[in-house]
Amino acid sequence: MLFAIAGCSQGVCRSIGSAPGAAPNPGAAAEEPVTAAPVNSGEQEVLDEEITPLRKGGRHLIAEPPDDAEEVTYAAWIAAAGLAAQNRQPPPAAPPGFALRAVRGRDLWVLSEDGTRRRGAAAVVLRVGAAVPLIVEAPHTFFDQGTLPVALAIFEAQRARALIVNTSHRYGGGPNPRNASADEDGAEGGRPNLGAAVGGGRPNLGAPVGGGRNPGHTAEGDESTDGAGREDGGDEAVDGNTTNDGAQGTGGSARGDNRASRERLIASLAFADVAHAERSFFLSVHRALLQSFPGTPTVQLHGFQDRSAPNAAIIASAVGQGAALDRLLAPLRAFINDGKVLAYPTEIDRLGGATNVQARWSRQMGAPFYHVEMSRTLRDKLIVDTDFRRRFAAAFSGLTVGTSRMRDPG
Repeated sequence: MLFAIAGCSQGVCRSIGSAPGAAPNPGAAAEEPVTAAPVNSGEQEVLDEEITPLRKGGRHLIAEPPDDAEEVTYAAWIAAAGLAAQNRQPPPAAPPGFALRAVRGRDLWVLSEDGTRRRGAAAVVLRVGAAVPLIVEAPHTFFDQGTLPVALAIFEAQRARALIVNTSHRYGGGPNPRNASADEDGAEGGRPNLGAAVGGGRPNLGAPVGGGRNPGHTAEGDESTDGAGREDGGDEAVDGNTTNDGAQGTGGSARGDNRASRERLIASLAFADVAHAERSFFLSVHRALLQSFPGTPTVQLHGFQDRSAPNAAIIASAVGQGAALDRLLAPLRAFINDGKVLAYPTEIDRLGGATNVQARWSRQMGAPFYHVEMSRTLRDKLIVDTDFRRRFAAAFSGLTVGTSRMRDPG
């Protein structure tokens, strides 16, 4: 009955109306203290179940960015939903192609594509009512194994306001190219050459649209699971019979199919990597939330292969007004006390997120941004050891020092 009144179906809201977690009074809710997340609350498991269908097939999905008009509409929806969640007001109407789902039994909303057209738009989780002003982001969950469960753990442990997760692979529907090496944030090197383009050319995709290099991370390979130890919606890992352009090799498709596949991949790489793309739904969410919650800190999670920085377990950097890297370094060093938590650029000159677009926008909008790179060894332990992951997530509490741990003022 509630969903019928609210204009929702099975918890999916496409029009303005009340939803689980919304107060009867449409006005702003009273101030609410943020309480610590109870151990074994089950929030991570619930959110993993909500997000998994939204990521299904994302390894091979050809992502598409919003056009000008859609970007404006989408960003306005995200911004309005953020304020409605904060004040326990009814959610705003979703634009075409998108939906808001109230998580049953939880003060959480999930905003995503509605399934009518898969474009690789982000999955967004908003905490309804009391929340700590913090945005948690995981932009490479198909590529940087383990970043999704760590993001979920931090979101829960810190009672964060928002979580943003990518739903398509950073290589735009193709496999991790075999020659994608030395490709880290802030390091030399760009996109690998993905073979002949339509018309016979051999484009080097190291530069994004508009010029400049667009470095990514050291290649880790296309992961066979989603980082939680489970197959990702039945998608198969890329095997040795796949060529660099994503077309099947020996015994595979015809030349025309190979060319079409290559053309789609080349086009998609301009915006598939949402941590570097100048236009994406992921970036639109980031900016919209900073408009609704000015000055809110963001923590963004990444991964690197151990051989890229053998002496590091974590490489952290910070930019933006109010950013204080020591707030993150000190608790992480107390937790990982082997001297392997390094600061960029003072202690290491790579993997610092130097070309990260969310970092740039946070800086421009006067908000702190924390970029956290984790080694493969550390992520492997975080995946399998839930108590270790819980204690690791607790170490991020210092990022909101000096901000109110009450419900943000409307």
